[in-house]
Amino acid sequence: MRSRADLVAAFHRTMPDRVAQATDLWLGYEQGQSGNLQVLRRLLHTLKGEAHMLELAACGDLAELAEDVIDAVRGGARPTQLTGDSLLGALEGLGLLSASPGGDAAPELEIVKETLRAARAELGGSGLPAGELAPPLAPPPESVHESVLPPRLDPPDAPPDPAQPTARAALDVEAVGALLQELQRLHGEREVIQRRLRESQRMLRALLVEIDPRGAPDRFAERIAKTLGYGAEIERLLGAVRADSSSNEFAAGRALGELDEVVRRASVVRTERLLNQVSLAARSAARMLGKDVEARVEGTGLLDAAVERRLEPALLHLVRNAIDHGIEPADVRARRGKPARGTVAVTVIQTDAAVRIEVKDDGGGVDFARLREVLAPSVPGAWSLDDAELIPYLFAHGLTTSRSVGAISGRGVGLDIVAREIGALGGQVRVDSKPGLGTTILLVVPKNLHGEEVVPISSGRFRCAVPTHAVHSVVLLEDEELLHTPDGPRVRLTSGAGAELAPLYALGAVLGDGGQPEPGDAALVLHHAAGLFAVSVGGYENPRLVALVRSEEMPVTSPLVRAVAPTADGEAMLLLDVERLFAYARQAPREAPFAAAEQKREPLALVVEDAPVARELLCGILRSLGLRVEEATDGREGLARARAAPPDVVLTDLEMPYMSGLELVAELRRSPGLARVPVVVLTTAAQEQSEAALRGLGVRAVLSKQRFVEEELRRIIAASLGGA
Repeated sequence: MRSRADLVAAFHRTMPDRVAQATDLWLGYEQGQSGNLQVLRRLLHTLKGEAHMLELAACGDLAELAEDVIDAVRGGARPTQLTGDSLLGALEGLGLLSASPGGDAAPELEIVKETLRAARAELGGSGLPAGELAPPLAPPPESVHESVLPPRLDPPDAPPDPAQPTARAALDVEAVGALLQELQRLHGEREVIQRRLRESQRMLRALLVEIDPRGAPDRFAERIAKTLGYGAEIERLLGAVRADSSSNEFAAGRALGELDEVVRRASVVRTERLLNQVSLAARSAARMLGKDVEARVEGTGLLDAAVERRLEPALLHLVRNAIDHGIEPADVRARRGKPARGTVAVTVIQTDAAVRIEVKDDGGGVDFARLREVLAPSVPGAWSLDDAELIPYLFAHGLTTSRSVGAISGRGVGLDIVAREIGALGGQVRVDSKPGLGTTILLVVPKNLHGEEVVPISSGRFRCAVPTHAVHSVVLLEDEELLHTPDGPRVRLTSGAGAELAPLYALGAVLGDGGQPEPGDAALVLHHAAGLFAVSVGGYENPRLVALVRSEEMPVTSPLVRAVAPTADGEAMLLLDVERLFAYARQAPREAPFAAAEQKREPLALVVEDAPVARELLCGILRSLGLRVEEATDGREGLARARAAPPDVVLTDLEMPYMSGLELVAELRRSPGLARVPVVVLTTAAQEQSEAALRGLGVRAVLSKQRFVEEELRRIIAASLGGA
């Protein structure tokens, strides 16, 4: 029989998944999925019962109050903003209690409880009529679009649709097992073919021994007859082997193709879970900042799971940033004639090759005057730059326009995080901001990382490519399109909205071969955060899907190249980083980036942190130091990642689910090849006893999150990697 301590540990261990499920259920209900309410009520009731049985009064009381609110809604009361906020706050509280069972969260929980009681009072008292449910909270009229929150719950007996990937798709074990058996059969068949081939080879050797040009002439006829017989048999055997080998190869190729398709299906996830997190982060940020904000999520898409993992922190940061920096306080909005409630809309659009995510707010827009003030000490001529020229500086590391450090802003963790994460995926970030009216940020990421659709281009000795989603259009440079201005060549682009002049650069000059755009050249017009720009090329081909080797896997590197695609003739095509291409073209570096390519081995850092915001901050700092970064959300996952790819330095939290930071460090010290890896511990409350244990395990430093100083961490990391 399991002890009470084991049961309590199991209760806390399963709480994150149950909180996530409950959060998805409520957010789905708000989007019209009325069946979610009954399931959510049952889940809260179960949590309440388990908590009280295990004498976890705080968890039980919180679940009971949340259940009362749900019962009021099921009884016919119409939910309000307070209803949703109080329930989401209760779920966050349950997660907090389980993440730190011994922690003192009483003051925060009392506020959550009071909010739940206020929500219950607002809903009024009404019993639940038998068989009736309250109507779901309808979306506002102006946002009637396809919901992207959790899929509507099917009846219990309804089988899942295998053609539709779930939010977190699982590998089809039965399909993989069948394909594995087929490949094993084909492997055995190939061994039989190899034996038959060896037998044919033995017969051929015997035949060659029989042919002796020095023998007596009278025996030639006999030997020729014998040779013909052997030769015919060998030819028959080889023909059979060739046919069987061809059949085997075809079947193996088909099985591998089917296996690849099964794996691809398992790696593709829908965007519902991600957008639920976006909605939750928006509401949490609005509550924290005391702002009245409506968060809308619209559209749907399919993503490679690896793409989703890197997209999530970038998207969450953009939404929090929009609420903090974008949406003005109520009095400012009133003076500007805007509705008291601000709006942040996240829209997902799926295309054949990419997923486009738009984050749009109706706030005050980028404060370009403040941005010029911040840049003036380090950027010559900052005051003379126009708004479009300032946009690329928004992506600089450490930039913040906040005048003070708050709960969300002022720490210098800005759009550079977004640019790095999206750039690592081969995606694009585009910014459009109108002072007083709001900001729109567009993210374009590939659907998957198995391959990418590109436009092949050539320039002198270089065979290159750019992602299809980065290409606006291709134009032929005629005299009327090619203009020479004091600021350099421009290409005239004509659209329904009129003519636009885009900067024009020669790709050959950027790559080090020299040259200028000439009439008759083809030019690719490319997207950039600051607007459109164009590069003249020697030639281009139709878009096609290519398999890529990522830049971190290459033995040499160039700042312009983020991946390489092998070609059919054994050569390589260089996939260019469009953001850096624009930067190099504008700066006109003295030394071509390809001439500066050098051997590299970027150090690998492992960040083990269960708090998403802290993890985002640490990863951004480490990447700015030129490190490759692996992430883990708990000690157990961190240990597995360290064993799979030994890091050069480890940053870990102390209090984490499944395996604590102290346990992780102890396991690292016991693991061959990891015992000497420098470890830095960051924690909110390290006790003297745990600090002594960590010092005994040889950690580099124990840093406090409350008194976190970025420069101190940078110094420790530099010393750790330098062996000091």
